[in-house]
Amino acid sequence: GAAALRQFQLLWGRALVSELAPGADRRDYVSPFPEKQDEFEDYDYDKDLLLDGLGALRATLDRMKAGGLLSYFEISIPYDDYGSVVTVAVDDHASIGAEMLLAEQSNNIGGPVQAIVRAVMEKAKLNYSMDAFFLDPSTTKQDVYNPTQLLLSLSNLRKM
Repeated sequence: GAAALRQFQLLWGRALVSELAPGADRRDYVSPFPEKQDEFEDYDYDKDLLLDGLGALRATLDRMKAGGLLSYFEISIPYDDYGSVVTVAVDDHASIGAEMLLAEQSNNIGGPVQAIVRAVMEKAKLNYSMDAFFLDPSTTKQDVYNPTQLLLSLSNLRKM
């Protein structure tokens, strides 16, 4: 069931991170936004552990990009939800077609990006809600809609 699926994702994600980014930490995370210290206050978890996790995520995705498995990614903590939401956008990754097909069949196994996110968030000792969206940034017309981007929204971040 759901517990076995979550365990599989954690093991898969841990294996990917330990193989692709074993020493990564907060020094490897760079926000796409200039940091505003006063907007990152209202949270109950260890911010440094979150940043270590995001550094490991970034380093792992960098290695996947270098290997040709994705074209672009962005990890951000939006200002308007600072501290409670993290978004991860991944463009043109190799497994998006299979992930969409599995999602359409109500199989929530996810792909490597979701597995990596689960592993780094567990290591950061964070609970969260994760929603996955498959987007076509070039159009909203259903007849030509061809998703090329995975957007993960992690919300309600809180310590375990």
